[in-house]
Amino acid sequence: MLDLVFLVLLIYVCFKAERGEYKETACNVALVIGILAGVVGAAVGIARGQGTFVFLNIIVMLMAFGLRFAARHLVKLYIDRQVAETERLEREQYLRSRGDEHIVYGDDTDFDDEELRFGKGGYTDPKL
Repeated sequence: MLDLVFLVLLIYVCFKAERGEYKETACNVALVIGILAGVVGAAVGIARGQGTFVFLNIIVMLMAFGLRFAARHLVKLYIDRQVAETERLEREQYLRSRGDEHIVYGDDTDFDDEELRFGKGGYTDPKL
């Protein structure tokens, strides 16, 4: 029964870590339950003389110890993916932008300028 509870906590922590959330309390609870499950299972395996069962419970204890490090690593990978995606989007936006263009109507331009409102109107000879 403790193995099932540990398995559920392991799945919960891994799913949360895949989405970038590190759950310290869940890792601590999973560590305690995993160690308890491993010790109880190993004691039962030794009492029955089943070496395979003892070995599997030792693996459960090792998984309980490694869960915290695996969760931190998964969160780090998620954050790195988010940073790479953000950089890719910023680069894509930069490449698709036109750069420094002349702003026609902005805070710095004067709307009363006749050239802006009416344009030059083609060829104009100032002598005429």
